[in-house]
Amino acid sequence: MKKLSSIFFILIGLLLIASMPVLAEEAVQGQPAATAVTTAVPVAPAVAAVPTAAPEKSVVQQALDTVKNLQVGIDTTWVLITAFLVFFMNLGFGMVESGLCRAKNTVNILAKNFIVFAIASAAFWVIGWGLMFGNGNPFVGLEGLLFASGADNSPAIGDAYKGVYAAINWTGVPMWAKFFFQLVFAGTAATVVSGAVAERIKFVSFIVFSFFLVGILYPVTGHWIWGGGFLASLGMFDFAGSTVVHSVGGWAALAGVLMLGARYGKYRADGSVRPIFGHNMSTATLGAFVLWFGWFGFNPGSTMGVGDGSAIAHIAVTTNPAAAMAILSSTVVSWLI
Repeated sequence: MKKLSSIFFILIGLLLIASMPVLAEEAVQGQPAATAVTTAVPVAPAVAAVPTAAPEKSVVQQALDTVKNLQVGIDTTWVLITAFLVFFMNLGFGMVESGLCRAKNTVNILAKNFIVFAIASAAFWVIGWGLMFGNGNPFVGLEGLLFASGADNSPAIGDAYKGVYAAINWTGVPMWAKFFFQLVFAGTAATVVSGAVAERIKFVSFIVFSFFLVGILYPVTGHWIWGGGFLASLGMFDFAGSTVVHSVGGWAALAGVLMLGARYGKYRADGSVRPIFGHNMSTATLGAFVLWFGWFGFNPGSTMGVGDGSAIAHIAVTTNPAAAMAILSSTVVSWLI
């Protein structure tokens, strides 16, 4: 009996196993058929025509531009270095003046030499540069007057220059390099006066005078020659400022001396001269060497460009013998008198 029941259950199991594929097929057939999905492929919009880029510069043109920029950089460096040398001359003036004057006036003299360039910087920037180099008439500049703010496209030169400072478009350096070089020249003109009126002018009076000199007098007379004024049209040429800087400074100093008179104690009661000796010859001598050194910026730097270097070398060699002969001649005269 047990065997029969076992055989029965085995047969039932085999029947179930045999029927499973049929049931699975019916289940699949009973499901809804999958619908085909079609996806629309977007059509790319028409692309607008892209303009072709400008043709690149040729290798030769790029090389020429590089050389031009390098030349501007070299000339600018030269102009600024020589301007720094001229600025350094302020130390020389201060040492010479203080050393050759009495000790009690040293502080006043050094203070005047210290502040004179500050006053010159302000005056020349505010109004002096425009009066001197601005386009105008034969007597004064009228364009780009205040704060050196006129139109300018330096370092362009000649016909390529489009600005209001055409009188100084002969040098291919940036405008601010031109400005700084001319500024130290203007400051020198005021410093010349400082030595002439040493020990005889009030500090505040000297400040006012220096501003008026650098802001008005020096630029106006400078315009006559360097600014394309009437003296330039007559053919006057001043390379490094023997007239524009030193003559103007000298005449201003003479006017100051005539107005102020002699130093206190210079003359005795009977009218005879009482010598006033300097108090520090070491300071005066060192100051003279500083000035000698500064002249190698003043004169060669007036080329405002390097070029092939021959002009710079010639000017330097001319400057040095001039100083040397001045020392030798003054030594001989001191022996004879």
